[in-house]
Amino acid sequence: MATPSLTRLTIVLLPTLSLACGEPLSPRDIAGTYALQRVAGESLPALLYTNEYITVRVFADTLRFTPDRRGTLITVREGEPLSGGPSSGLLRGESRFGFRVVEDRIEVAFDCPPGANCAAPPHLVLLRSADGLLADFALGARTPLSYTRVAPSP
Repeated sequence: MATPSLTRLTIVLLPTLSLACGEPLSPRDIAGTYALQRVAGESLPALLYTNEYITVRVFADTLRFTPDRRGTLITVREGEPLSGGPSSGLLRGESRFGFRVVEDRIEVAFDCPPGANCAAPPHLVLLRSADGLLADFALGARTPLSYTRVAPSP
């Protein structure tokens, strides 16, 4: 015969365990293209980050994930020096990355050029959301970053 405390523990743990037994997230589930919609609740263009030297606004940002754990970030940003110099104007950039799935998180590590002194990964940590991905950590940037899935992987 179970004791009352054991019965209560079973009632609490069973629903929790059944939620944990869902299908694990895989790179194939993530594969596709995602477009940035919001930065810290603001629509684009939005302030991405500021430091003692520069303020950077993001105008467009696209993440492309492949099933082989690789991807590309394509971004359009503008930098404004805080020293009063001219704006950089809109600049397009492209960065390659690798990613891994850890439980329900997607951890992104941007490629580091040989000989460069790069920050240790992860550089971006994402979770699945109802319509795409949500970054709750982005090295140096304001979060959350809300991405909408615009295309599945071919």
